[in-house]
Amino acid sequence: MADEIALSIPRDRAFHGVASLVVGGIGSRLDLTFEALEDLQLALVSLLEAEDGGGDVTVLLRLLDGSIETTVGPFDAARLRRRLAAEDGVGLRRVLDTVADRVDLVDREEGAFVALAKAVPERSAGRP
Repeated sequence: MADEIALSIPRDRAFHGVASLVVGGIGSRLDLTFEALEDLQLALVSLLEAEDGGGDVTVLLRLLDGSIETTVGPFDAARLRRRLAAEDGVGLRRVLDTVADRVDLVDREEGAFVALAKAVPERSAGRP
């Protein structure tokens, strides 16, 4: 069974640092390279900034064999699809595709979620 951490925070930008700290702690525990950790944090912050407003956002981190899966949401599905489809320079899709090994959009009852996967270097895969 995969280890899992779920964090729900207000969408307010002031709480984005809390999510980054949690990702940083997981990265440290797994002895991730600075580049891999920076990629995860950039993906997370980019998603957290993709939609503002009220309510909470949930960040789910799953430690799988050889990878970390991060799921973030819920988002307004139509608005998120527009942001991901936009081709205006360095948009959200380009950032996510650059820093993650896999990017999936998952529709759920409460809204759209983005699932990202990032490979864990071999030296980290066996650590608790």
